[in-house]
Amino acid sequence: AVKAVTKAVILPGNVGYIRLDSFISSKATDEMKEALSKVDSADSIVLDLRNNPGGYLDTAIDMASYWVTDGSVVSEKGRNGVNNEHKTTGTHPLSGIKTVVLVNKGSASASEIVAGALQDTKKGILLGEQTFGKGSVQDLEQFPDGSALKLTIAEWFTPNGKNINKEGIKPNIEMKEDWEKEKIG
Repeated sequence: AVKAVTKAVILPGNVGYIRLDSFISSKATDEMKEALSKVDSADSIVLDLRNNPGGYLDTAIDMASYWVTDGSVVSEKGRNGVNNEHKTTGTHPLSGIKTVVLVNKGSASASEIVAGALQDTKKGILLGEQTFGKGSVQDLEQFPDGSALKLTIAEWFTPNGKNINKEGIKPNIEMKEDWEKEKIG
């Protein structure tokens, strides 16, 4: 089974570090709850979404809702102009915790939804590189002969109305990673 949360530790300075690799696992929300219990004594959180390709929308909404206390996490707008808002859910255990979200050009889809929601609601500061820009909603139409057609039916927008698909998410603090010189681990 693919693990969604691959690391949850407390770093020096009482900083909680959570590495979220994807939103694909059906257990991602449970894994995040477990990770939070490991860092619940931290004064601040670093949420690492670098190279996270995304996954399930519901999982992204659940994750963003740990921080976002009210209103929209993401909205979807189709060609017909219909706007479907996805509101925050559940309790918000991290709403008062200083949070830095690490992003890069490999952060896509559901990770951009979370990053954009935290940035727009001022619940997190984004650090790193502009994200990938995968903000489209797709529908798969199956035909009787076994063929299929994948259609883009809508695009994702952050709470403040930024089009994730066209723009990606620009971090508050831009910093390029130097893979040549950076230590592993």
